[in-house]
Amino acid sequence: MKERISEFPVRPSVTRYEEGPVPESTGRGKSGRWFSRLIVTGFLAYWLYSSGILQRAPEWLAEGYDRLTAVWQPVALPPPRSSQPPASSRQILERRAPIRAELPRAESASVQQIKPLLLESTAGVESVSVSISRGFRPVGFKIGASSKPVPFTGRPGSLHRRLPRFFGPSQKYGSIDLANGRRHAFVLDTDPKGYQLYVDLNRNGDLTDDGPPLPNRGKVRFANRLKLPLDSVSGIAQLKGDMELWIYSNDQSWRADTLLFYNRTQLAGELSVKGKRYNAYLADNLVIDGDYRNDGISIDINGDGKIDRRSERLSPGDQITLSGERLSFTIIR
Repeated sequence: MKERISEFPVRPSVTRYEEGPVPESTGRGKSGRWFSRLIVTGFLAYWLYSSGILQRAPEWLAEGYDRLTAVWQPVALPPPRSSQPPASSRQILERRAPIRAELPRAESASVQQIKPLLLESTAGVESVSVSISRGFRPVGFKIGASSKPVPFTGRPGSLHRRLPRFFGPSQKYGSIDLANGRRHAFVLDTDPKGYQLYVDLNRNGDLTDDGPPLPNRGKVRFANRLKLPLDSVSGIAQLKGDMELWIYSNDQSWRADTLLFYNRTQLAGELSVKGKRYNAYLADNLVIDGDYRNDGISIDINGDGKIDRRSERLSPGDQITLSGERLSFTIIR
């Protein structure tokens, strides 16, 4: 039989594999897959970081742990067979102890309930705290006041840095010292036409930038009102208006080288004891420094609209009986 010879030439585009061993892989396909995975992993890590998930992961883990320990209460576990609880139970007990300590017991609410304004009760006497900012207002001059002497000298002190032009033959120098470290330097000029008082209102050591001096408004050597901001002097922002100091000097105080002053601005409010109301007053009469917390309280016990010095004026620490209650008052801001 004749051999058949193909008439078609060999096509170069067709690859014919002959039977035999499979050629070894070059490894390029495997490395390409690893490179793609690396790109995807890097993109995923960048997305997790930019979205903040990685930063919040510790918080979520801690929150999940707290919820898990909150569910697994020690009391819900069956009692261990041995006398000592297992290590896991001891750890749960130690972690849960601070949480139980922060939660108040139901009966503690009734124990913590106290009367309003009641501070303490000793030997049948209740110490009551009276707040100025919550119940008192300035009313002016209502009850008798006490005066405070202020010494003066013939020479300026460290607070007198700049002085005005004087018209009198001599001057008297001093300072009015009030609460909260407020020291107001003053100079009393013995002008033949009438004594005049210069006061350093802004406390900068310059007595020429505080406006005109105070002239004499009385029949003695000198008398006039000095107005200062009530909230700044008292230290209580709720008290608005001026605090008026009446400054004067008579022949007796002049011979003693002193001026005298008292606080004309007083505070009024009401006290309620067992449903009964009493008019109360706070007057700067004891220390006389513009601070109404260190001078006691005056209470109109009989309701006649007047304050009796012997029976209705209480110094700090004094006691009084109102509506059958023995009380002692502490004045606060």
